[in-house]
This record gives sequence, C-alpha cells and structure tokens, in this order.
Amino acid sequence: MVAAIVLELDAAPYAGVPCWTGRLERWTRWTVPVAYDCRYDSHVRPVMPGNPISRRALLAIAEARARYADHSTGRNCRPTNERLAADTGYSVRTVQRADTALRLLGVATEVLRGRQRTRAERMASWRVNDRGRGWASVWSLHDNPQLNRYLSSLSPHLRSGPVRDNTHLPKVVTTGTGGPAGPRQSGAKRHRARDGWGADLARRWRSDPRCPPWAQRHSANAWAALLAAPARHGWTPRDLNTVIADWAGVTGRRIPDSPHKPIGLLGAVLAWHGRDNLAQRPAALEEAREAAEAAAHRARLAAARTAHTEHLRAREAGRRAVGGAGHTAAREAAAAAAQRSAAKRAIAAAAEDAARQAAVHAARAGRLIPEATM
Repeated sequence: MVAAIVLELDAAPYAGVPCWTGRLERWTRWTVPVAYDCRYDSHVRPVMPGNPISRRALLAIAEARARYADHSTGRNCRPTNERLAADTGYSVRTVQRADTALRLLGVATEVLRGRQRTRAERMASWRVNDRGRGWASVWSLHDNPQLNRYLSSLSPHLRSGPVRDNTHLPKVVTTGTGGPAGPRQSGAKRHRARDGWGADLARRWRSDPRCPPWAQRHSANAWAALLAAPARHGWTPRDLNTVIADWAGVTGRRIPDSPHKPIGLLGAVLAWHGRDNLAQRPAALEEAREAAEAAAHRARLAAARTAHTEHLRAREAGRRAVGGAGHTAAREAAAAAAQRSAAKRAIAAAAEDAARQAAVHAARAGRLIPEATM
C-alpha cells in the first residue's frame, strides 16, 4: 500500500509564528488549559455566540491534534477533521469549533487553509495510488506570548523565594545586639560586586535590535557575572548573537521564545563555545569579511574619483588649448587653405563658363554663314 502524499511547505508560511515550549505534554496540560481559563470568557465566547465548547472537549481535541504535530516545534500539524473526530469521539462540527477556539485563544495558527486539489494535483496523486481529493489544513501549535507572564505566576511548584506564606509564631522572638557578622561568625555572606566589564557588555547587548527578547528578562547587573569573561576578551553584542545562532544551527536545538532560565541557556551556549576559546570571537571572521568588502568598495570609489579627476583635468586642458598660439595658427592655416581652394574653384568655373560661351558663339556663327552666301 502506497502512503498518501502531503503538500510540502517551506519556511515562509511559518514566518512570525512561534513554536511551543515543553513539547506535547506542556502544551496540552498547561498552555491550553491556562489559555482557556484566562481568555475563553473574554475573547472566545463573545466571538462565537451560540457555538460554545466545553473545557473537556477542547482539551480532548487539542491533545488529539497535538499528537500529529512535530515533536520539537509543534508545527506541521495536518490531520483531517474526520480523523480527529474518529480519535476523540466528538462530531466534526465540534472539532471545527475547537479549532476556532484554539485560534482565538492564541495557542494555534492555521498556516495553510485546507482546499480541494487541482486537476493536475489529483492526476499526480492518482499516479502514486493516492485517491485523496483535498489537502488538510496545516496548523502550528504554539504558546501564547501574552500568557507567558501568567505561566510563571501560576506555576504548580512550591513557592520559594522572598515572598512566602508567613506563619504566625505563638510568641514574639526578639534578638539581642550581637557582634559583627561575617563568614567566620556564621553570618550572612557578602554579595560579590558586579563586574563592570560584563555589565557594560550586557547593557549594550540588551539594547541591540538583534538581541533575543528573553535577554530583557534580566537586568544588566544580573548578566554581568556570566558576561565578564567574554567582555574581557573584547566580545561585542554581535558576538553573543552569532554564538547563539551557531549553537542552534550546529546542535539542531530550538531556542524557545521564553526559556525557563535565560542565564542558564546562555551559559550552556558559552560552554559549548568553550571557555578556553573566548579569544576566538564568533563574529570576527564575518567582521573581517565585511571590512575587506568595505575596503574594496572604498578602493573602487577612489579609483572612480581619480579617473573622473583625470578626465576633468584633460577636458580643462583642451579648453585652455582652444585659445592658444598653436590653435590660432592652425585656424589661420585652415582659413588660408580654404581661401585658396575657393579661388581655384572660382578660376576653374570662370574658364569653364568662357569655353561654353565660345562654343555657343561658334555654333551660332556656323549657322549664319550659309544663309549669307545664298
């Protein structure tokens, strides 16, 4: 049995469409439920009057659809509505309402709408024993960027950090005045001062237009310790962006739009580059190539300016030579030659006219002589 063919897509339909974070489990058990709870009543229900869909049905259809998407990106999801209806037990109309709700919730994008195949496409499909008459819609399942800030606040992990639930003690605990605290007195440790080199590099990197958006989640001081060593080796924001792109291209890993720990992600990228290879800046070769191209361009411009200057100098010299002694003598000689040629032509014309007049007189005289003798 020959497998059915599919309509291949390039990267253009997915331009500007994010990917999901955490694969299928996180999207179906966390992203879609949170989006439904936060946005269904305010964004979906008013747009779909008379076509409600329950949370249970939406999650079941979303989970069934996610099984047909690419595992790492959530893209290339193209099951038919009949297939989803058979997998979930819901009707095709319910599947259509679920697709509309997922799109309005901002967690799925229909990058290619389903359509009937053309005659040429049907003939090509039949040649490989594929009797399909249409193309299914292609979906991309992803996170909702507007809800990413809610995901951390709704995290199911235990609360930790400076903000916790305070428990009231049965009695007031007071402490007396103590001696100086320090590492040797079991007191609080002093915070290490931020690195000025790293903070400056982080500040310039965060203001770079090509900087990834997740770099803005931490301040320049928070990035300072990690970027201290690259900054001392002369790294620039372009080096950081280049090493991130190289890491994603070589390892084949996808960088999410909102990584869980941005500092840890950049640390892994720098570790992949090598702590001992920081002297080899990632963007050095590209900058050298651009500098060579700029130098060649400047050389071409300089050569063009030199040639233009020589042309202007030669033209000015020609203009100055127009009124010189040599040019005046040449014009006088040309005028004299023209006068001599005109005089010769006049003499020749006069001689020719005289000969013609003489011939006319001779002819007339020859006709008159016989008449006189008679």
